[in-house]
Amino acid sequence: MDFKDLKCSPNLILRLTEAGFDTPESLLYHYPTRYEEVNPLPFSSWKKGDKIVIEGQIIPPVKTVRVRPTLQITKFLFQTEENIFQVTIFNRPWVSNMKSVFTLFGKYDGDLKITATQYNGQKMIDQLGIHPVYALRKDVTQKDILHVLDRLFERFETAQILDLPSSLRTAYRLLPMKQALKFIHRPNSMEEVNQAARTLKYEEFLRFTTKLRWMRDERIASDFGKIKVFDRRVIEEWTKHLPFELTDGQRDVLNEILDDLQSSKRMYRLLQGDVGSGKTVVAALAMYASVLSHHQAALLVPTEILASQHLTTLKSYLPTSIRIEALYSSLPSGVKRDLLSRLENGEIDIIVGTHSLIQDEVKFKNCGLVVADEQHRFGVKQRQALGAKGDKVDFLLMSATPIPRTLASFVFGDLDVSTIKQYHVGKPKIVTQVLQGNSIKPILKELLDEIKKKTQIYVVCPAIEEDSELRNVNSITASLKKYLPKSIAIDQLHGRLSNEAKDNVLKNFLNGKTDLLVCTTVIEVGVSIPNANVMVVYDSDRFGLSQLHQLRGRVGRGSVEGKCYLLSDSEDPLTLERLNILSETDDGFTIANKDLELRGPGEMLGLKQSGIPSFLIANVVRDINILKTAQQDAGEILKSKDPEIIHWLTLLKNSQNKDQAFLD
Repeated sequence: MDFKDLKCSPNLILRLTEAGFDTPESLLYHYPTRYEEVNPLPFSSWKKGDKIVIEGQIIPPVKTVRVRPTLQITKFLFQTEENIFQVTIFNRPWVSNMKSVFTLFGKYDGDLKITATQYNGQKMIDQLGIHPVYALRKDVTQKDILHVLDRLFERFETAQILDLPSSLRTAYRLLPMKQALKFIHRPNSMEEVNQAARTLKYEEFLRFTTKLRWMRDERIASDFGKIKVFDRRVIEEWTKHLPFELTDGQRDVLNEILDDLQSSKRMYRLLQGDVGSGKTVVAALAMYASVLSHHQAALLVPTEILASQHLTTLKSYLPTSIRIEALYSSLPSGVKRDLLSRLENGEIDIIVGTHSLIQDEVKFKNCGLVVADEQHRFGVKQRQALGAKGDKVDFLLMSATPIPRTLASFVFGDLDVSTIKQYHVGKPKIVTQVLQGNSIKPILKELLDEIKKKTQIYVVCPAIEEDSELRNVNSITASLKKYLPKSIAIDQLHGRLSNEAKDNVLKNFLNGKTDLLVCTTVIEVGVSIPNANVMVVYDSDRFGLSQLHQLRGRVGRGSVEGKCYLLSDSEDPLTLERLNILSETDDGFTIANKDLELRGPGEMLGLKQSGIPSFLIANVVRDINILKTAQQDAGEILKSKDPEIIHWLTLLKNSQNKDQAFLD
């Protein structure tokens, strides 16, 4: 079925396709974001603060006052059959054009006063009931979406919609899919909306989990690994040379990884742990194991800064006999050619690098292990491209955004999940304080005192230039240089600087030549400068909680307690409550859970880069019980002998539906 079958005009078809709606069926899965219920209450029952809807007309004159460039206040008298109300509406001066009877929506303020939110020229009686409200794309209106859906529902019997097996529908009292889709778009009551949402959430989770389980089973059955032969006692003996003792959590996870490497199963493992939990040393020992088995290892990192830092860290963790190098685009061509030659000849054991490692010219003699740090910053195809540089390469993917195992096994697809939950004994705390207002002045004396004690400071801004209302690196740098003593060395760091310039800025900061570094989130990942122990974040409400947790992880890396100040001029109580979570806990799991609940896994972990599904109606935190049920049922479905379930599974496997981009 296409839009022409529904007799849509050429103009409407063009607008729909440009907005990403390829077929009428695609609109079925563009679910409403909310519902408005038009149910007029008698005036006698109104209470202050009630949402109200009334029908009447304006009594002239209409007065509009411009308070500031972005705010106009319009006031008028509005007469209904019962009363005359004083109405205030914001930024709608053209309400004065309404000469006849119209419908007004708003909030009752008491004493016959109303603050209006919207109005329209339709009769109130024609608007009674529940109305879906959609997120709009480009030039497509609410009316357009409902027009197409109503036409589609008229011919719904011919639409190809994969229904859930009847045994599952009966067990959980779910609706047929067509009924659920009708209820979600054209409900007669909120009860119908709730019934539909329950069915659609389960169906969405079941579809994903079944495909993921099937793909995992297929991979395990066909994708054998290469057994790596090495003596674990050598690794155990070497841990005594580390600058610290491994925690029990690190040892448990290391053993899981070494078991994988020594098995015939190809390793696809996610290593997750909070900031400071010690993932890097575990990865280093895994790469050491690969080298002991006469295989090379590669560490893929998102930035050159991090590549340089990991090079230094790995050399401090591993024996001097291990040949470790770093590859990135800014290397001189001669150095790069020599490095590539030695890598291909097997004269390099471990290579650290950015996306440069994925290039065709990079060849290994015998790559056996690929480790990806901050794995969500790399797409599936990028990791696969690096894995293709060896024979049956094992994968270890690391993430500092920890989430519970149930969610991790779902969000990260067919990966095995290892989690480090312990911190090293004596790890300094980071004291976090939320300050209302977007000014550094209230803490300026404290910052100056810290600088006198030779403590270095990060000042983080969400933007680089003055192209929005957000605090930016350039203006904050200029302001600080103007008001702070000239003896304080201030520099800036952001993503638009050349790689060479970034390196120079960080070297100066690391060497103590810079007191205060104004930067963007380019310092979020991995950068470790022990003397930089204070952080100030402007417009902190514009960042996700997990991102702020990552950012503050840059301080408190030495032996002294770190300090983090979160500035925000938001007056929204929920926003401030959200930020205060960071002042109350340093548990990355608690913080990540809240972030997942508020923003979902796609936005939290970088949907475009990670391929993590952003669910249409289900929420992996709020609907965790439905998710667990779907995961359990997916396992049973793959073993079922029921002909109807087998048929459903066959259709699901062969479908090229909205899951495909994620699952490919």
